Amino acid sequence: MIEGWRGVAVSMGLGTPIARAATAGAIAGTACYILKYPREAFRRDGSMRPHHRLSPSQDATDKHFLLTPLMIAGAVYLFT
Repeated sequence: MIEGWRGVAVSMGLGTPIARAATAGAIAGTACYILKYPREAFRRDGSMRPHHRLSPSQDATDKHFLLTPLMIAGAVYLFT
């Protein structure tokens, strides 16, 4: 018998904080990529711009779309 949200999470394979964080980060990353969030991280043709610390490219940016999913995954890991 499954009781409460914890029981549902365990039955779905999300019984540990790291599993929940990885799942939340993957969902948030997919959503950010589909919505092209933040806009500064993408070129007009839809490709990703490089990060300015990793590339000397002229169109490099200081915003990266993976920052949001990493913050969400970190919060899920710490608070669940």
